[in-house]
Amino acid sequence: MKQLRKEDLSVHHYIRYAILTEYAETEYTVTLEYLPDISTAGSYVYQAASSMDPLPSTRGRGWAYIDAYGDTAEQQNSVIVYNGLGSVISGTNYMVDYIDGRIIVASQALDPASATYQYFYVALVNDWDVLQDSGVPVVALNIESTTKEGFQLGGGRYVTRRGRLNIFATNQAERDDLGELLYDGLREKCCPNQNWTKGSMIDWDGTFNQDYVYELIQYQSPLHFINVNYRKISPGLFDLRIPSFDVTMLSDLNRYRAIINFDIVHWEEA
Repeated sequence: MKQLRKEDLSVHHYIRYAILTEYAETEYTVTLEYLPDISTAGSYVYQAASSMDPLPSTRGRGWAYIDAYGDTAEQQNSVIVYNGLGSVISGTNYMVDYIDGRIIVASQALDPASATYQYFYVALVNDWDVLQDSGVPVVALNIESTTKEGFQLGGGRYVTRRGRLNIFATNQAERDDLGELLYDGLREKCCPNQNWTKGSMIDWDGTFNQDYVYELIQYQSPLHFINVNYRKISPGLFDLRIPSFDVTMLSDLNRYRAIINFDIVHWEEA
């Protein structure tokens, strides 16, 4: 895994769990529906029948897979599964697909009937092409450019990445709240520069990566956020034919937008 990808994962994890947890929501005792079409003997899949809008299973959301920022092990309290009698099923008896909001058990005798879970209300994505599918509110993280220069005699380097957050909200108040929250969460802050030796916390199938190792990159500093600035995107900036006070012609996605620009810097020793 290249350095840029590691930094992207580190920043993504920081924004998700150190900043956007204010927008974490909890659904209580949601019915679990059995999915026979994708189940096999010894692997029975149950889908949470959420009624939330947007759905927790949309791109960039999902269930909480750790209990708090800084945790390095799978959550113990963010997802609770109950059987048909309302008793709690031990977490050792099932796996959680955190991306799709599913519970997988080895035996139907466990009778998983409902689940209470914490999920991410604000979608956090890297790909612009999934914005419409994710639904607002959504934040798109993009690292746009890189500059590397020496900062001392020898082989050390000072690395600067130019980053941007595009905020898409459901209304003006939510846009302003998200903008303020993200701005304060980045300005004069730093986050661990993780090595992701065994991959990210979530595996390819949506389950927690049991091989995940918390490890910082040796001989490199944490990732510092500097030059953070925030601005709203008024409707007139999209189309000069649309009066700035008229938002009815804009799509739901573009109606309430803001941008946060920032630099991510770190030092590398030779």
